[in-house]
Amino acid sequence: MIQGVGERAGKVLAQDAYGDGATRLVYLEQGWRPAETLWYYHADQGSVLMPYEVLVNLEQADNPRPFISPEHLTRFRLLNQHPTPNNPDGLPVGFARHKDRVGLTCAACHTTQINYRGTAMRIDGGPALIDMIGLFAAIEASLTATLADQAKLARFTAALPGPRRAAARDTLTETQAWFASYAAANHAPTREGFGRLDAVGRIINQTIRFTSDAKNSLTVDAPNSFPLLWDAPRHDYVQWTGFAGNAGAGSVGRNAGEVVGVFGQVEVQHYETEEAAKRGYKSTIEGNALVAMEESLRRLQSPVWPEELLPAIDRPLAARGEPLYAQHCVRCHALLDRDDPNRSVVAMVTDIEKVGTDPTSARNLATAKAPSGVLEGAISPTGQRYGATVSAVALLGDLVTRALSAQPLAAAQAMVNAKLHKQEKTPKQGEHREDPNDPSVSLLAYKARPLNGAWASAPYLHNGSVPTLYDLLLPATQRPRRFAVGRWEYDPKKVGRVSDGEVPFVLDTSLTGNSNAGHEYGTGLADADRWALLEYLKTL
Repeated sequence: MIQGVGERAGKVLAQDAYGDGATRLVYLEQGWRPAETLWYYHADQGSVLMPYEVLVNLEQADNPRPFISPEHLTRFRLLNQHPTPNNPDGLPVGFARHKDRVGLTCAACHTTQINYRGTAMRIDGGPALIDMIGLFAAIEASLTATLADQAKLARFTAALPGPRRAAARDTLTETQAWFASYAAANHAPTREGFGRLDAVGRIINQTIRFTSDAKNSLTVDAPNSFPLLWDAPRHDYVQWTGFAGNAGAGSVGRNAGEVVGVFGQVEVQHYETEEAAKRGYKSTIEGNALVAMEESLRRLQSPVWPEELLPAIDRPLAARGEPLYAQHCVRCHALLDRDDPNRSVVAMVTDIEKVGTDPTSARNLATAKAPSGVLEGAISPTGQRYGATVSAVALLGDLVTRALSAQPLAAAQAMVNAKLHKQEKTPKQGEHREDPNDPSVSLLAYKARPLNGAWASAPYLHNGSVPTLYDLLLPATQRPRRFAVGRWEYDPKKVGRVSDGEVPFVLDTSLTGNSNAGHEYGTGLADADRWALLEYLKTL
């Protein structure tokens, strides 16, 4: 169940800025070998966020220490690594090199850590606590400071290879301008903070950047937690709203959309005919790597509660909770055997009015529209002509479809894999609406999944608005209205992370997109039964 660090090259601090240090790092057994973990951490998906030489040579804004120093990056809840052959500069989990650029890969948002009494546990595929926007603001501040400070600029320039020194200022200026532009285009009235991002909104804004102009960007006010990834390739539908199917080439399409959001580049073209459109769009998306990553994730298992590291499960109490789970939970959260090589997941999709959780994310997706820009009048992947405006879902679908048209082998391999694993297009299950004349209606829902490993995925609900599983079993009016997010230290009693105090970020559930209402299933239990159900949840 417990594996040492070994070849995984993980690194922790004895003391970090928020009091969550550790002296020991372990990996939980999840079906991956160390080499598979390291590949996942730094696999190139095609993200080109910034020049590699800028990131590795940049200083912090207010001192001469390296920006990528472990003590600094931990402030943003990045997971530090020792140098390895595929990561020679010891960049944190989720950073990957693409030629002379560096960007993000899945692991940045889908690898987590839990600390308990001096031991850190890395959990592959778990929802990260990364403060992405805080990180970007710090990068922009460091770029601005370097351009303004001759001593900083001189040290940065001297660190570059000789032929690149003459372009140092121009490179910094161009990079700083991009970060400033990104911040301006993604107006976020509700701060996302740690462990959350309006990922779909920001992906849509990247498609708008490629098709018309960043000034047409939409407000991003629906923070979502990063979904956990174990068993994701085995789902029929994925994403919080269940809008992405895994049948056919769906998996590589979904992941290509993710690359668009994390700063891949796509060269959108206006195609008048379907024959011309077969050429697709040039992009930095690494389709074959996305297919390989999906198949690797198929082997990833959910983590089992580590009784060697956390308090032992009270088995008699958990046994009392099992029938309560059957009564209140299993209808939407089916039980799943993590060791079954043929396991599959049928998502249960529930209308936002029925589940009652914050509707902002689903409504934004269903109603978002954008100018067609360069695509106006062009032929769409479904054979129609684009008008002056287009739904955001269709716009993203265009970029993904056309980018993969230029990489037919990756798309074909994804389809072969789907058939091999018997993933076929099926109707969505659950209590939700469908309207054949208005596909957006089906987006007004949220997806439920099996709860294996849920103990390692706090905070809870799609927007991370509930800190612990115990709080989730309370009536919504009794759940915490404000709590701290970003601590790695674990609370094994309530099952979640330590969330008292004000550090490093306070989530206020009264703000747009942050509601902690809804999902009132099992919330009427007597407290003794609530604790029994909670103990059973630890066993999943």
